[in-house]
Amino acid sequence: MISVIPTLLGELQSCYPGVTLDLHRANPSRDDVGVTHPLPNSAFLEMPDGNILDKRGIPTDKNAYVYRRADKGGRWYLYFYDKESGKRHRFALKTQSDDIPEPTPAGSEKAWMLGVEKFIELKGKSERGESVRGLKFGDMVDKFLAKEHKKISRTPHTGISEARFRLLKTQLRWMSEFVGDTRKEIHKIRRNTFLNYEAWRKERAIQYGKDTPQNTTINQEISTLRRAFNEVAVAEGFIKRDSIPELPSVKLPKDKKHRRDDLTENEWLELERCCRLYWIKGKTRILNDNYEMEKSSQGKWKTETNIQINSERGKTQLIHREMLYLAMRISMDSGIRPGSLRKMQWRHISENTTIPVAERKTWVLIDVPAENTKTGRSYRCSAPIAKHLERLRKISTYTKPNDFIFLNQSRGTQMSERLWKDSISEALVEARLADWSKEDSNNCRKIDIHSGKNITWYSFRHTHITLRLNAGTPVPVIAANCDTSMKYIEEHYFHYRAAEQTEILGKGRKSLGKAAEHLDWVDELSNINKTKITTIATNRSRSSVKQTSK
Repeated sequence: MISVIPTLLGELQSCYPGVTLDLHRANPSRDDVGVTHPLPNSAFLEMPDGNILDKRGIPTDKNAYVYRRADKGGRWYLYFYDKESGKRHRFALKTQSDDIPEPTPAGSEKAWMLGVEKFIELKGKSERGESVRGLKFGDMVDKFLAKEHKKISRTPHTGISEARFRLLKTQLRWMSEFVGDTRKEIHKIRRNTFLNYEAWRKERAIQYGKDTPQNTTINQEISTLRRAFNEVAVAEGFIKRDSIPELPSVKLPKDKKHRRDDLTENEWLELERCCRLYWIKGKTRILNDNYEMEKSSQGKWKTETNIQINSERGKTQLIHREMLYLAMRISMDSGIRPGSLRKMQWRHISENTTIPVAERKTWVLIDVPAENTKTGRSYRCSAPIAKHLERLRKISTYTKPNDFIFLNQSRGTQMSERLWKDSISEALVEARLADWSKEDSNNCRKIDIHSGKNITWYSFRHTHITLRLNAGTPVPVIAANCDTSMKYIEEHYFHYRAAEQTEILGKGRKSLGKAAEHLDWVDELSNINKTKITTIATNRSRSSVKQTSK
């Protein structure tokens, strides 16, 4: 029989010596209520008998019971022994709305029901081999990010970069905002919770005044959350793999699957011409509203300078512009990744002794070491860039074997990332392929590209691969020379056109039998097929007219 709980402090102390009316203990903080605390085997044996009050056992398990702790202000608890792990636990009882049963006879029935409900949940988790301790969504995210933070390394291919870690934090911040209550335990998240994430994500971006995220961006965010569930929740035994909520990826059409923004042939020709004639000389064209150059009274094209050419700083800026222009040319002619291009040293360039001497003045070999590649494997690239390298050696003061090819001429250090980004923005604006954005500033250059594409340094690599494919270069050759896979090229760049591949398909065939007569019958078949199609279309039209008249 449960005794009546006195409400006065004096009566509490007289009935339960040593117990004080501690308001913090009687009403634990929100953070303490849902936390479970694994206890050693002797924890409850050593607890004074006066602390365990109104004990009521669970009928189906002699090692589980509901009780009230005197040293916790009369708070109701469930004691549970996990046979699978051999650990003992206590759980403070509360409702889903955080209501705490009162230490009264009426509260005891409420506590009993909550205890049985909690026991069933814990028993099921124990039998499935899951941890009986709950894991909150926010804690899972924090654990995952803590693990990823330890992987940050500046040594290539030995971990992740700081930029990659910031991206992971941003991705999981979107996910946490979608979940809403990050204190929710992961085993209580419904399986269909994330099914409408795509629609929510796009709507929320619009509400924040941001660009609508690409489907590939949403897929990356979903993939990161999937990793968090697997590497934390599943790996540490909080849930089973089949208990992970559904995390569906956004399906992409095959012809739009990770399409790469490249330059058309006309866009590249205009960009190259404007860089060579104006941008690297510190000049900009004066155009009218129709984007046509104006002439002065002397018949010369109007231009204006945008760099103090006579100053030392201006001269260095001109050298940097020409170096970056040549970097564009090298990237276009080799397909090398921007990261590898920036880390290229003079010792990485070698002569191709397998080709005629005359061609060696055009073609060179680039050795890209493993630490400079995205894939973590070294490779050799053949490219017609000898002329560009020759010019770089003339304008650069750093030409020793171990010197980087693209160095800041005033400091002798690698060019900053900002210099690389600003240069392509300035070049695109000069070529009238883009305009300066309203949000542009000296601290953060922003442009609006006319075509709507996202033109970056990677676009030169994408353009190189696309142009080589259009020229008929075999896919295996491009894949090997650009350090990528044939499957990747086929998925992202290659579109097979049978009519254009006849010459390549005929290579290596010793004799091809020719038809004795002209293939007039092919034209006849074409005409027959056209007649059939016309007849079918006519019959369908007549049938629809009859149905309408009826």
